[in-house]
Amino acid sequence: MATDTFNEIVGRVNMRVPAASRFLAQDWVRNAWRDVKKRRKWSFLHKRGQFLFPDLYNTGTVAVTRGSTTVTGTSTVWDQTMVGLQFRIGVNAPIYTIQSVESATSLTLQNAYGGTTDTSSTYEIYKAYVTVPSDFHSFITVWDPNFNWQLHLDWTQTELNAVDAQRSSRGNAYVVASNDYTMSSTGVVGTVLQALGSGTSPVSSGTYSGPNNAIFTIEITTGGDTATAEYQWKKDSGSYTTGVVTSATAAELADGVMVAFPSGTYVDGDVFTISVTAGAVPGLPRYEIWPHITQLYVLPFMYELEPEDISVAGQVLPREIDGNLLLEYALAEAAKWPGPSSDKPNPYYRLELADRHATKYEQMVIAHEQEDEEVFMQDVVYQDAQGMPFAPLPALGDSDWMQKHDI
Repeated sequence: MATDTFNEIVGRVNMRVPAASRFLAQDWVRNAWRDVKKRRKWSFLHKRGQFLFPDLYNTGTVAVTRGSTTVTGTSTVWDQTMVGLQFRIGVNAPIYTIQSVESATSLTLQNAYGGTTDTSSTYEIYKAYVTVPSDFHSFITVWDPNFNWQLHLDWTQTELNAVDAQRSSRGNAYVVASNDYTMSSTGVVGTVLQALGSGTSPVSSGTYSGPNNAIFTIEITTGGDTATAEYQWKKDSGSYTTGVVTSATAAELADGVMVAFPSGTYVDGDVFTISVTAGAVPGLPRYEIWPHITQLYVLPFMYELEPEDISVAGQVLPREIDGNLLLEYALAEAAKWPGPSSDKPNPYYRLELADRHATKYEQMVIAHEQEDEEVFMQDVVYQDAQGMPFAPLPALGDSDWMQKHDI
């Protein structure tokens, strides 16, 4: 069983090519690993996961304003489990993703609402888009054990829009369509500033996940020591969340903003502010499951993962990969390197030697692929791909489609 580490292979390169710096040897070994892992869908890159779907939520009514990201509920009981789910009103407006949930009756959308302003509208919250695991590279298969079929993976948003631009179809899922990328929050939470009073100050922490810069206001409403004093807080000009008991353990206000109250005396009427700065970077691929699933459901899937770089601390090669494979690639690169300068040539520099290492590397890769094929067969072709158990797709332009579309 191969347990070679990055540093061990780099050391073996430096033993043979002492003229090369350790940094150069590390680069050769990293490149070797990157070349190997892209050669095929190795068995050690296969992993399983599952997409969990909640029941559709539509309790109460909502007030929405065109151009605003804020949604206000009446008789709603929203919670943090809804962050990342989709929000929609009817089928004539786009589908929006919930950025944050401020309270049981207030949430924020990632994008400003573009439909008509409405003070009392029915709505839906459910999962239309799924986010893949952090080590995801590509799907191998997504299947539905309830209906004994697998879903199609080759659809795009363009094709979905041609068939169901309103996304009015619900029920049995047929398609996994590429959609977009999640936005990973990188917002900064500022330090607590005392705006009024002179009592003990709380401490802020966390990573802000909101879409816009904001100011959180905290006001002590009942003085006393930690765990006895109470406070209220709000975001920007929103309404206060009242009657919160102070705690030395950090608690989330909203959007990833955390606040803790160290031991001390807090004075009734003291006011504090926390300034937060928004920031986001592209995160993980997000896919649309269509038709949309609006009930408790699960879709298992198998995917090819993107392995950690071999140089990451603690990483070892998979047992299927011999460290000598990476060594041969690195030595081929070393033999093509003339040296740091003309007066300090690389004694290992010989192009014919580089060719021999490259040839041996290719032979070893082929042998590794043959061995891996015995573990996980991939080189197989089916004569009739249509005979495979895929979900039945609705025919574009059939009688059912025409009945549902005004053409």
